Amino acid sequence: MEPKYAAVLTTLQERIANGHLPAGTLLPSESQLTREFRTSRSTVVRALRHLRHQGWVVGQQGKGRVILGRPVTALSALPRRVQYLLQADRHAECLGVYRMPATPRIAATLCVNQGTDVFGARYRLTTLGTTPMALTTVFTAVRLPQERDLLAQLESTAGRRPHRVIERLGARLSTAAEADALSLPQPRSVAVALLTVHDAGDRPYLVVDAILSRESAELTETYEI
Repeated sequence: MEPKYAAVLTTLQERIANGHLPAGTLLPSESQLTREFRTSRSTVVRALRHLRHQGWVVGQQGKGRVILGRPVTALSALPRRVQYLLQADRHAECLGVYRMPATPRIAATLCVNQGTDVFGARYRLTTLGTTPMALTTVFTAVRLPQERDLLAQLESTAGRRPHRVIERLGARLSTAAEADALSLPQPRSVAVALLTVHDAGDRPYLVVDAILSRESAELTETYEI
């Protein structure tokens, strides 16, 4: 189940991206959003904090939150957790590489038809080389010769360079296989992050589907889970 603040955050991102909330205008007030989403003020404030940190809005004293539009962010300026997940192929254990028909979720994220062949690579990230902290699966519609340095490969083989990254957060119950891979005693609630990498033409071309163990104090603090 998606946390309430993440649902508010995602909805506001979509409204800004499609122009329903135009750049240069003011975001609705906290009280307006609280009434619209029928949630608590603390939930709205948490969503707005993420929206500001990601570069969608900026606060102006005496005015409110001004909408900036879609953020354009260099990878080096992204939060460290996002960089870490995007570059898992450089430092994590690869569990396998495969080809599969795109599920509805991945097809919608990559903007391809459902059932289109996509290529995936799964990695297990650990802290200090011992404690599993996350599983990530990287999806792309471009076939890659190897499972390392995926961003560099896509740039050299397909001319796709990262222009911006969208992060969506949520939570769900892990599968038995995921619990085993993360060394959890049994299936339990885990945080999930979906990162979508867009090129300069704003076309999505790489998706990172991450499952984050709530047993990790670092992730609990970073993702506020």
